[in-house]
Amino acid sequence: EIEHARTIIDWFPDKESVVRWGSPYTRYPLREETFLEDIYWGRISSRVALAGDGRLLGFGQYYPKLGRCHLARLVINPDFRGQGLGEEFVEALMIFGARELKTNDFSLFVMTANKPAYNCYRSLGFVLANYPEGDAKLENCVFMVADWSGR
Repeated sequence: EIEHARTIIDWFPDKESVVRWGSPYTRYPLREETFLEDIYWGRISSRVALAGDGRLLGFGQYYPKLGRCHLARLVINPDFRGQGLGEEFVEALMIFGARELKTNDFSLFVMTANKPAYNCYRSLGFVLANYPEGDAKLENCVFMVADWSGR
């Protein structure tokens, strides 16, 4: 829902947090109109995790890229970080993406400064890989892939 996107905007207090999450391509300061454009709202699959009381716990997107289900803009509500929700949410997102895109191969980017996210992805089987298409703006970022065909 659009309300979820509006809530997410408040999770990023500064430009550094926006870049760490959304890449240098996400414009700052965050404004609803440009934010929705930057996250391709309505053009790629977006999913949320909700608490029993309706609070937004997490947000993420996926789309086909280079023959894989590419995960993007993954975030857990700052009030709930450090509780293992990231792994649960990303795994659920991978299940949705695998079914919808009919693949067990996944990819994502993570900023090198985002150690908690990097560790989360490693725990889900992601490994570092060379990105086949270079991008100078993403030099502080790594490309990771996972193969879930054995699961």
